[in-house]
Amino acid sequence: MIKNIQANDKWIVHTIRTSNEGIFNSAQINLFYGFFDEKMIDIIQSIVEKRLKTLEDNDLVHLDIQPLGIIIFKQGSKMFIAVSSREEGSPYLTREKRDDELDTAFITRSANMKEVLEVIKKVSFVDSTILLLGESGVGKSMVAKLIHKYSSRSNHPFLSVNCGAIPEPLMEAELFGYTNGSFTGGKKGGKKGIFESANEGIVFLDEIGELPLNMQVKLLEVLQEHCIRPIGAVKQIPINIRVIAATNRNLLELVKQKKFREDLYYRLNVVPIEIPPLRERTEDIIYLARHFLKQKASKYGIFKTFHPEVEESFTHYAWPGNVRELENIIERLTITTEDNEIRLQHLPPFFQSLTGKTKQNDEQSTLMPLKQAKEMVEKELIMKAYTLYQSTYKAAKALGVDQSTIVKKLKRFREEGREE
Repeated sequence: MIKNIQANDKWIVHTIRTSNEGIFNSAQINLFYGFFDEKMIDIIQSIVEKRLKTLEDNDLVHLDIQPLGIIIFKQGSKMFIAVSSREEGSPYLTREKRDDELDTAFITRSANMKEVLEVIKKVSFVDSTILLLGESGVGKSMVAKLIHKYSSRSNHPFLSVNCGAIPEPLMEAELFGYTNGSFTGGKKGGKKGIFESANEGIVFLDEIGELPLNMQVKLLEVLQEHCIRPIGAVKQIPINIRVIAATNRNLLELVKQKKFREDLYYRLNVVPIEIPPLRERTEDIIYLARHFLKQKASKYGIFKTFHPEVEESFTHYAWPGNVRELENIIERLTITTEDNEIRLQHLPPFFQSLTGKTKQNDEQSTLMPLKQAKEMVEKELIMKAYTLYQSTYKAAKALGVDQSTIVKKLKRFREEGREE
């Protein structure tokens, strides 16, 4: 077996003869760095170390950690570790999800999400501007990629821009490009902007509510005239692109506050698609959780299942971070849970009381600390108020607190959802 692998130049084989030797050799480590960051490499090393401790003579274990394959084999006092790449190039670079990932990302049983998917398929075949609406983490960027996949522009670029991530002084240069000598420090020969680079394809403008007013005027020109003028250029450049915008903010409210142009709002709001939050499609939660568990278990080469109480607690949780929060929690549980079955005690503390069952006979059952209980109730009330009013001002008034308190708490809840 090992001789066959050693003869195959696609596999890098390392022989461990003594306990002092490292698990991977330098060639294998270099291969890992082409695909993963240091934190991920540490996790892989920990998984392999655990498998090595349980190996018996002539045991062979195969780990599928996409896009790498790892084979561990024990023969007498020697242990062999072989690593091979299944892809060319580095997937550590930003890229679109594969088609199979896009399809499975929309596992749904809920009627409201099925309606959204029907709308997505219909609008994909036309060139109308689309405005995706919904809370953070509901999957707006995934919807945009799915529209691109189904559209006639699928063989052309899909470029995604987070309007809140680009510093305002650099925004115009990034979106529209610039000519040679336009400003000090610019690239010699000038640079194409995102709109020109995406010609014939789709530009996805995420967090469109964060776009500065001066850039809103220029975006309006792109949508109306189908052309751009790079910084320093005299003539306009015609372009053929489709724009998909997304936001988790109330754009009409921003229009009233003079923070968003009314004419741009109506230009973007040709086909609005509201993506429901996870708490409004509870039928999907268990199916999504099982899908993510299977996905993560395959990624890390381990087997895990959920205890029924865990699935029940998932359906009672509000999921302020939506699908992103669910996926992050599943990944964390997959990595950190030692047992094959993920039980209630493995979950973060705020899940412990969500099953609605009395656990008087459970030796591991404990009372929740008062501080933790207060935080949980506070979070639930704030999320309900904000969902009801869609305004931090109105939510603060209903709860009898300052608006700044609501803003800070919501920001913290969303950060927690991303980090889980």
